[in-house]
Amino acid sequence: MTTPHTTTHALIILGGGGHAAVVAESALRAGVPSVSFAADQEPKDLCKLHGAPWIGQIAGPRLASALASGAPAHAGVGDGAMRLQWMSTFAMAKFATIIDPSAVVSATAQLAEGVFIAPRAIVNARASLASGCIVNSGAIVEHDCMLGPGTHVSPGAILCGAVIVGTLTHIGAGAVVLPGVRIGASVRVGAGAVVTKDVADGLTVVGVPAVAQRSSEGS
Repeated sequence: MTTPHTTTHALIILGGGGHAAVVAESALRAGVPSVSFAADQEPKDLCKLHGAPWIGQIAGPRLASALASGAPAHAGVGDGAMRLQWMSTFAMAKFATIIDPSAVVSATAQLAEGVFIAPRAIVNARASLASGCIVNSGAIVEHDCMLGPGTHVSPGAILCGAVIVGTLTHIGAGAVVLPGVRIGASVRVGAGAVVTKDVADGLTVVGVPAVAQRSSEGS
């Protein structure tokens, strides 16, 4: 298992919205000494709340300089494609994995860089989470699941044992995926859906049991 990142540097959170706020609080509870924010607009509320500086825009020189000096970062935005884009753009940086102290993560789970495990989430034995994944508040990733890069498991969703999820797939709030199901890349699983069979790349599935609604890429 990848342990939460510890450092004497402030953690730079890329983003200034609601997800960045959750990441900041979890990081501070997990022992990160301080945070700062990089966003296209100054997140004044977050900066004031945490006494944290705004170090400028994502494409600005101050962020690049801070990352080059060894400061860790975390892509604090819900959009999976943007998370992976930022992690690629700043590939020289250390992207910290943040685990909220209230979460339960198995010692045998494998977490890549830039993963966020939110409050009261559970990641069970031998699960594998690729870079930039989010397991959001109260979500459960059961034993032997494999999540591709940029996957987002929304609040209260449950992935039962040995579920495989492709790159940039979004599992909606309260959805349930039954054991052994394979979900492709760029899939959208609707809130409250129950996925009982494999889902091909690019589909949106909704309902109980879940059925394809349309291509998530508009085709």
